[in-house]
Amino acid sequence: MAPPVTRRKRVTKSPEDRRAALVRGAAKVFREKGFESATVAELAEAGEVAKGTFYLYFDSKDQLLGAIWEEYVDGFLQATRERLEESEDWWPTLDRLLRALVEHAVTNAELHRIVYGSANAKALDLCRSSNRRVVDLVGDFVERGAQAGAFEACDIRLVCRMLFYAADGLLDDMISRGEDIDPEAVVTAVRELTHRGLGGPPVPSEPAPAAP
Repeated sequence: MAPPVTRRKRVTKSPEDRRAALVRGAAKVFREKGFESATVAELAEAGEVAKGTFYLYFDSKDQLLGAIWEEYVDGFLQATRERLEESEDWWPTLDRLLRALVEHAVTNAELHRIVYGSANAKALDLCRSSNRRVVDLVGDFVERGAQAGAFEACDIRLVCRMLFYAADGLLDDMISRGEDIDPEAVVTAVRELTHRGLGGPPVPSEPAPAAP
């Protein structure tokens, strides 16, 4: 007798898993093809769902792009919270945060270009909202540090806003121009401006490269 045919067990994904797969697949498609050129059929295929199933989760590719940016925003905020909750070793903690935020932006530069190039209202609103929350978190931290004598400024909240948006504007300009970004150079410049703005110690110079 012929051996019984073994049927592959069908794996049923949960709605959360299907949505997550669509978001992951769309991020790859948008990077490769750009937002305008990508079709819903391609996004559905990348997410391993039928085109009709796509619309059970997202009304349009604009909404899907907003969901991808929302994940980026959540990572951005999580990085901020983690660094600020590490300790109250004021300047080292703030320096680590500045590095984390610059590196997060550089790592996600392509997504940044796609979102800003698409004029996606939901994504842009999420960006503005996340920026405000980051500024509030940093402002709370710096205010506590000022009370402990670590930071000094005429108006802590105002200076924090100015410093954040200066760094954010620099990164936005570099990313939108498609520049080859040196994260270390940006981190050093942002740290130097922050130390001067909040009365911190001089930023140590990077060690010179060893002679060959």
